[in-house]
Amino acid sequence: MLEFGTDGVRGRANQELTPEFALSFGRALAGVFQPKTVIIGRDTRVSGAMLSSALASGLSSSGVSVVDLGVMPTPGVAHISAKRGVAGIVISASHNPYEDNGIKVFAPGGLKLEDEIEMQIHSLILSGNFNPATSEVGEIVHDATALDEYTSYLLSHCRVSESRRLKAVIDCSNGAAVSVAPGLFSTLNLDVQFIGVTPDGRNINKDCGSVYPELLIETVRERQADLGIALDGDADRMLAVDSDGNLIDGDQLMAIFALDLKERFKLVGDSVVITVMTNLGFRQAMAENGIQVIETQVGDRYVLKALEEHKLVFGGEQSGHIIFRNLATTGDGLLSAVMLVELISRKRRSLGELAAQAMSKLPQSMVSMEFEDPKRINQIPGLSELISALEVSLEGTGRILVRPSGTEAKVRVMAEATTREMADKVVAEICQYLKQHR
Repeated sequence: MLEFGTDGVRGRANQELTPEFALSFGRALAGVFQPKTVIIGRDTRVSGAMLSSALASGLSSSGVSVVDLGVMPTPGVAHISAKRGVAGIVISASHNPYEDNGIKVFAPGGLKLEDEIEMQIHSLILSGNFNPATSEVGEIVHDATALDEYTSYLLSHCRVSESRRLKAVIDCSNGAAVSVAPGLFSTLNLDVQFIGVTPDGRNINKDCGSVYPELLIETVRERQADLGIALDGDADRMLAVDSDGNLIDGDQLMAIFALDLKERFKLVGDSVVITVMTNLGFRQAMAENGIQVIETQVGDRYVLKALEEHKLVFGGEQSGHIIFRNLATTGDGLLSAVMLVELISRKRRSLGELAAQAMSKLPQSMVSMEFEDPKRINQIPGLSELISALEVSLEGTGRILVRPSGTEAKVRVMAEATTREMADKVVAEICQYLKQHR
């Protein structure tokens, strides 16, 4: 049976993640939370409506009222969950291909579930010991106002200068952002072109969006745009492209935002929460500017947990999950995008200049390797010794990280070094060793 990963449950739609599983998930969620109302949003995958309907049926048959928000970004569901104080569910596999789908849950208030709650839901699905049949059936209704609520919230955090009209390209990845981004960015004082806005249920994340930014880079160069914004399938992460077509990743964006927040005395505790994947160059830049770095394992849920524990307001991941905790309860690609547009407009400097001055990236190489049981890597004989020997060869000027993916049957191998060639060499040697032992 499917298990919870770092971002809910994911699997191949209609094979692993079936309507029967979604139905049971809804009943289990009702048993654990015993909510009166649950909101459901989804991305543009062809399997989304099928799974959403099954999930809603499971909740409804347990006496829970369901509000169907339709196609809506993950952070939009989180925002409505927080605003209305109800549990929220998103049917999405984020940056994965269309064949996959997933279920992630927000507790009332818009926060992702604790591991213990996920285990309760998982155990209840396994046992099938749901609440006894009830004569009470929850209604299922559609809400067309939630998208406007979310858009208004985003607009409230962006004041773009009227004196400089930025030229921008927005890539919606043929995903959930298509329901919000065109209206949102067309309202701002931008000369904007949209790509990745023709979803057909099967082209989400296909050769577009934050996972495949090549189309955005090409379009920015052709249009001679000031910047490009790349969102992923459920719009909870964002990467950017400068006017020269250089990709600006989550580490660079976090550095830009962190320095700006500190400059304006809005970086609480002069601290930022990052993950183990964050580039060494970011850590060095923060140290040079008197900003403390708190590190967590990979996953925006862990970044958020650390923000809560330390009562901080800013953190994120290299992948583009960026959390402004004083404004949102989760990573929000669209919020990050409007905040970036506002910052560039306010500072009257190019994105390329801001990125270059914020940090210098250490060359990094990373490979995601197919691996049937990723968790087994900790049991591979000789792997830790190999990694230790390679770390010694870097002479303290780099890092190596080998970890199982939390969302796919893959192992991530990452190395940082003084040169890209050295980083590539280290990654290749580790991957070769893994291939021999998988």
